[in-house]
Amino acid sequence: MRDNIKGIKKLLTPNGWGSFFSLLGKKEKVAFLLFFFLFFASSVFLLRDLYLKNTKIVPATGGSFIEGEVGHPQFINPVYGSSDADRDIIELVFSGLMKYNDKGEIVPDLAQEYKALEGGKVYEFKLKDNIFWSDGEKITSDDVVFTVKTIQNPEIKSPFFADWLGVEIEKIDSQRVKFKLKSPYGPFLERATLKIIPKHIWKDVSAKNFPLVSLNLEPVGSGPYQFLNLSRNDKGQVSSLDLVANRKYYGGVPHISQISFRFFDSQDDLIKAINSGQVSGGVLTKPVKITNEDK
Repeated sequence: MRDNIKGIKKLLTPNGWGSFFSLLGKKEKVAFLLFFFLFFASSVFLLRDLYLKNTKIVPATGGSFIEGEVGHPQFINPVYGSSDADRDIIELVFSGLMKYNDKGEIVPDLAQEYKALEGGKVYEFKLKDNIFWSDGEKITSDDVVFTVKTIQNPEIKSPFFADWLGVEIEKIDSQRVKFKLKSPYGPFLERATLKIIPKHIWKDVSAKNFPLVSLNLEPVGSGPYQFLNLSRNDKGQVSSLDLVANRKYYGGVPHISQISFRFFDSQDDLIKAINSGQVSGGVLTKPVKITNEDK
């Protein structure tokens, strides 16, 4: 037994492996080398697979993006905003009970969960825990009720007034709200993508002044980005607007630190800005040739 152990130990030394290899015939050497190569290759692939399964690729954080838009925002406020320029910014600054994901599916946003009751005539939503406005105030069911009732107020003159006709909203507790419909309405979850505004910011603004106050262009929201600043042109129109990552966003801090908008009177002006490199990109309504002089 001791002799066997000594023999095994000898094989484990460099000289021992040399002696072992010299004892093999040509075919045995080829078979041994092939086996060793396959063993080594399998080990490499196994280690690579383990690495990929246990490694999470995270995009780099920072940088900025400059978006060009035709038109000028007037209402960065979900109660009024209906133009493309308004909606694009609202989408970044505000959140709704529900939202559309990248696949076009309606999924929870501020809502943690929801349920349809009484054959689709009643919907109950529960808010996520610990969600906040960009100014640090907590988001509650009061904000949801306030937003819907504001739109339902005919004195506010919201373009979305008709969407909420016949809908009753009720606060259950600080995190839960209930919607009652006159009859079942299948697409109601689309209505629940309405972006919510903060009651504590808007509650003291009269219906008469609602469309006039600066809050319509300097919003407090709950989306991935928050308002930083804006500038106007000689006509008083908003010519540029900057957003920065909202560090209180429930979904985590966005990877792009700042998104800036530059607004133009016409598509031709936007195309010139794209070609000269003044903006990173923009939405065009008809096909054109982009040259980008900086390239």
